[in-house]
Amino acid sequence: MFATKLLATRSPTTAAKSFRHGAKVVLTTPRRVHMQPFSTAGPPLPPPAAVTSSTRESLSPREGLPRWPSLTSATGCLRTLDWFGSVVFAVSGSLTAATAGCDLLGCTLIGTITAVGGGTLRDALVLNKQPFWIEEWEYLVFSGAAAAGAFYLWGQIPAGDEVIEGTGLTLKSTDGGEGTLMDWGDAVGVGAFAVIGAMNGIRAQSPLLVSALCGMMTSTFGGMTRDTLLNRPVRILHPYADTYAPIAFTGAAAYLAMRAVAPQYQGLRIASCVALAVGLRQQAWTDGWRLPHWDVEGVVAHSAHDPRTQ
Repeated sequence: MFATKLLATRSPTTAAKSFRHGAKVVLTTPRRVHMQPFSTAGPPLPPPAAVTSSTRESLSPREGLPRWPSLTSATGCLRTLDWFGSVVFAVSGSLTAATAGCDLLGCTLIGTITAVGGGTLRDALVLNKQPFWIEEWEYLVFSGAAAAGAFYLWGQIPAGDEVIEGTGLTLKSTDGGEGTLMDWGDAVGVGAFAVIGAMNGIRAQSPLLVSALCGMMTSTFGGMTRDTLLNRPVRILHPYADTYAPIAFTGAAAYLAMRAVAPQYQGLRIASCVALAVGLRQQAWTDGWRLPHWDVEGVVAHSAHDPRTQ
């Protein structure tokens, strides 16, 4: 009866709730929840200058090459020129060794050293890593094959004959030496090696000057090792031959400068810097460019203290 009176004095909704809960009303206070502030914005952004630098770096392609030659990309083309230049260097080194009196083994070794010696000294002396041909062993194979082939086949090549009639390109000059095709091939090798050496310096995070020197070493120190082993005056250090090492350094430095200005245009700077080195080499052998040097004969003749005059 009490329950009936209670239900009668409430609204229908309240009565229904009371009936379901046995006319027992339970009051609870809301729990106090402490919310930690959070942000969906992520970590604070770096200063504008840092963002710009990071953006420029992200636009710069990776300074590396595919292992095998191809014509589908700028770096693949550079690898193709690298192989071509290595073959030319190996042939030239083998011929130089043959004229110095070396046998087949000597010509093969000297030719291979001429092709890979610059990169070997760059890796060992400057970049403090194992020589590149330990992993890329194919360089030893085709350089050695080219050097041995030159030893056997050079004498059978007619002197002065054009490779392609009307072009003036000869593999063997009329005096039996290296022809104009070898000169152009050597120039291409200098340009390609200079760019690749600079790339190696960049990947090692070397200073710009050191990276440019890496390019020069890659292009020239193989020949320096050849001349040293054959007890010849080192070509890049003496004026009996046209200018060589400064051109390699110029090609590498130009690549680094273009990378700093336009890092995203890798193909353009590869083509431009190889072409620059080739053009300078052509001018060097055509016009007989030499670095300043003393008149050694005159100095010796007028020096009473030089032991060679006594």
